[in-house]
Amino acid sequence: MENNKSLAEKPARKVEAKFIQDPKAYKKPRIFMVMRLLIAGVILAVSISVLLFIWNVSSDLPPMDVIENPRTELSTQIYTADGKLLRNLYSEEHRVSVKLNAISPHVLNALLAAEDIRFYQHSGIDPKAIFAILKDVAAGKKARGGSTITMQLARNLYDQVGRERSIIRKFKEMVVSVMIERSYTKEEIIGAYLNTVSFVGNTYGVQNGAIEYFRKNALDLEVQEAAMLVGLLKGTNQYNPRKHPKASLDRRNTILGQMKTYGFLEKAEADSLKALPLGLQQKSDYRNLGIAPYFTEHLRQWLKRWCKDEGYDLYRDGLRVYTTIDSRMQQYAEEAVKEHLSGMQPIFDKHIKNREPWRKDSTFLIRAMRKSYRYISAKKDGLTEKQILAEFKTEAKMDVFSWKGEIRDTMMTPWDSLKYYARFLETGFISIDPSNGHVKAWVGGINHKFFKYDHTYLGKRQVGSTFKPFVYTAAFDNGSSPCEIELNQPVFFYNEKGKMIWSPKNSDGKIGGYMTLRRGLATSTNMITARVMKRIGPHVVCEWAHKMGIKTELECVPSLALGTTDLSVFELTGAYCTFANRGIFNEPIFVTRIEDRNGNVLQEFTTESREAITEETAYMMLDMLKGVVREPGGTGGRIRARYKLLNEIGGKTGTTQNQSDGWFMGVTPHLVAGTWVGCSDRTMRFRSIRYGQGASLALPIFGLFMQKVYADSTIAMPKDAFPRPSKFDIELICEKFDYKRQNTWSDSLTPEFKSIMNVDDDF
Repeated sequence: MENNKSLAEKPARKVEAKFIQDPKAYKKPRIFMVMRLLIAGVILAVSISVLLFIWNVSSDLPPMDVIENPRTELSTQIYTADGKLLRNLYSEEHRVSVKLNAISPHVLNALLAAEDIRFYQHSGIDPKAIFAILKDVAAGKKARGGSTITMQLARNLYDQVGRERSIIRKFKEMVVSVMIERSYTKEEIIGAYLNTVSFVGNTYGVQNGAIEYFRKNALDLEVQEAAMLVGLLKGTNQYNPRKHPKASLDRRNTILGQMKTYGFLEKAEADSLKALPLGLQQKSDYRNLGIAPYFTEHLRQWLKRWCKDEGYDLYRDGLRVYTTIDSRMQQYAEEAVKEHLSGMQPIFDKHIKNREPWRKDSTFLIRAMRKSYRYISAKKDGLTEKQILAEFKTEAKMDVFSWKGEIRDTMMTPWDSLKYYARFLETGFISIDPSNGHVKAWVGGINHKFFKYDHTYLGKRQVGSTFKPFVYTAAFDNGSSPCEIELNQPVFFYNEKGKMIWSPKNSDGKIGGYMTLRRGLATSTNMITARVMKRIGPHVVCEWAHKMGIKTELECVPSLALGTTDLSVFELTGAYCTFANRGIFNEPIFVTRIEDRNGNVLQEFTTESREAITEETAYMMLDMLKGVVREPGGTGGRIRARYKLLNEIGGKTGTTQNQSDGWFMGVTPHLVAGTWVGCSDRTMRFRSIRYGQGASLALPIFGLFMQKVYADSTIAMPKDAFPRPSKFDIELICEKFDYKRQNTWSDSLTPEFKSIMNVDDDF
């Protein structure tokens, strides 16, 4: 039992608590423990905060696939066949990208000297630059910029980085720049940077900067020009050379000094370059660089449809469009138009003085007003007819066109401007290579800024005698030949009821005798053409015209023989190419290929071809068209007499009733060109055939154009002959068949005509 006593009954053992006797020994471990806990808490809090910061920032960074495939908006660029930039198409920001080997090395040297001399040593972040910034801050100085080229590219390329001034943005720049450096070579980085920086306004890329200020490509920039452009990177407005030339010059010279410091220039060279002026060139228009504005506007509309079908954005996807236009021929075409029409306009002004159509026709100006852009805009804004008319009769400041130069800030009522512009002679001109259908030059009017309407493609006007070759072509393809003879006397056409519906007159009023078909075309004798039409029939002529490329629906009536239909310069010239191309019609084209921003070909374009007429018929027609130019009395004789174009050239003039339209179609083995001249309103016209005929109005533009083309050794346009078909044995020398009856005038008239006109044999 004793052994089973409760432990509680046993006396307690005395335990000595030594630490109680030493209070300092007790407090010291507790302080350390608290400090450790506090430090651990702070570290944990900081770590969590850093992790949260990194997580928050990183979640807003571009993912790796975006880093490796950045998507920037780029303008569509349109090029000529000879490599010249025609136009840029963009919405808000004009961005153009070029490869690094298309940028002058001087630009790279200036950039490194000014922005990031250790670019090739760091990996996106420059530790020395960051240390220098911290040192400046510690010393109370203004911190210098520490962004590397790669960090700036990160800011330019990815919206996620942002542009606000903050530590967060700087951190994002650093992270993204490291990602960029891991994904791209240094050359790719510096090339991308130079393509994404702004040099002026809303235009981006060093190529744009070079064109804007020096009218040259980035590859051709000289040292001082490169330094000026790089200087703009510090502030496009502050150092804009047009607004602040002194600041820009000082900044340029500073960079030239830095280039000397870093060994890119010798001292003497840097000093000599600093003494040079800025050397700015005339400001460029990015949307239109000068030539072919009517063509590029037509192309823009065509590209909008192509992009819609193919799923591209015309203004943002950086497409490269290669056209068939030759910049030299285009320039010569525009010069020819200006040279001829600027001289013709004063003659026309004198001719119509006090005879303007609105003096007799009160509705003329109302019709003109309703066609104007100002009227259409006012209607869209909800203005009434009365309000619009009042606006048109209120003076306003405007710029107006003049052949002597644009007249700025003229006070004029829009109503009077309708009268002013109605009197101008306008034109449509196109030149096509008949072998492949490539359009080489396109002039749709006299000045695109003031006359937007494209008379080459959109405008359709009565073609007059330029339609006659289709009549002869249909006859030749159906067995006729150039040396066949016809009576040059009136011919009559009747309807099914026996009523006479048409009988043409000759423009010179002369009738009588016989004439070969060749001579009939050379002198543009209406009665000869009408007789051929009567023989083969209007519907056959329509069929052959369509086969040769005329798409407009034709009214197949006898008067079609003299060109009573309205056609465009574009389609008529395309059809005439069939003659020069041995009877093969090539659908005219103006684009050869379209590439994406990386140079990958998206689509290539070739002409659609078909045999329209026989090679023999085409050659006969060419020989007859040559007669228009070469034979005495030929309506195209000025080509040789005035313009001294003595090589093989065929042509056809065209003049419509009342001289409202003047035409000339010119044909050579390697170029076919069509020209129309007239006023927008058909009632505005010459009152005499002397000036109103196609030989006076339109032919000179072709003559001047071909003179310039042949004189340009870089084009090297051959002057060879039209190729003759093998085994061709049809008689083409028709002089022995051309004669006039030597007896009375009435002896050459048909009994039919004598009966109708009551002409006696003894007349």
